[in-house]
Amino acid sequence: MKKYKKLVSAGCSLIHGSELGDEFPFSQQTYPALLAKNYGLEYDCIAYPSASNQGICKKVMEYDNKENCLFLIQWTYPSRQGVNLSYDYKNKEGNFSSWFDMAPNNWDLNGKLSMYSDYTQQLKNLGIDDLSEIFYKHLGNDFHHNFYTEISINSVELILRKNNCDFIFVAGCNDLLIHKSLINFHGQGFVDWCKNKKFEHGYFNHPLHEAHSKAFKYIKDTVNNLNL
Repeated sequence: MKKYKKLVSAGCSLIHGSELGDEFPFSQQTYPALLAKNYGLEYDCIAYPSASNQGICKKVMEYDNKENCLFLIQWTYPSRQGVNLSYDYKNKEGNFSSWFDMAPNNWDLNGKLSMYSDYTQQLKNLGIDDLSEIFYKHLGNDFHHNFYTEISINSVELILRKNNCDFIFVAGCNDLLIHKSLINFHGQGFVDWCKNKKFEHGYFNHPLHEAHSKAFKYIKDTVNNLNL
C-alpha cells in the first residue's frame, strides 16, 4: 500500500456513510474509510446518496487529481438511472445542477409518500414525476439497466487504467453479481450480505457500524490477496 498516497471511494449512500452519524461531508466510519486509515492513506469520498451507476461514473470522470490514488468503488442498484436534464434545478444540497438520479423504488405508484418522501416531493416540485413513471414503464427492464451499468463500469475501468490507477470494484447488491469483475461478500452484494448477517441498520435501512467493520476486514483480506 505504500505506493499510494490516497484512497478515493465512490458509490451511493452506503459509501457516503448515511446514518453513521458523521456523514457530513462524508463518514470516516465506512469500510473504505477504515481501509484508508488501516494503511495510513489520505481519504477522500466522492460518493453521494441515491447515486446511480451513471452518476458514480460521472463523479470518477470529474475527479481531478487521480495520481497515486487507489479507487474503491461500490456500484449500486442498476435500476437507478442518471439523466441530465435540459435545465438546472436546486438539488438537496442547495446547489444548482442539471444532473438527476432516478430510482424506481423511491416512487410509490399509489401516490403515497414513503420514507423517500423528499425524493418523491422533489420529483413533483420539478414536474418530472411523470417522466420517472414513463421512463420506468417503457425502459424499466433488466437488460436496459444492466447494459448501462456495464457501460459505466467499463468506462471507469478504462479511465483509471489510462491514469495508471489501481482500483477495487465492489458489488453493492445481488443485482450486480452478473458483473464478474466485481468483488462480492461470499457470493452476495454488500446490502444482501448485511441483511443475511442481520447487522444492525438505521431507520432508512443503511447498514451501521458493525457491518462496515466486518466489511473492512473482508475487503482488507481481499486487497492483500490482490497484491495491489
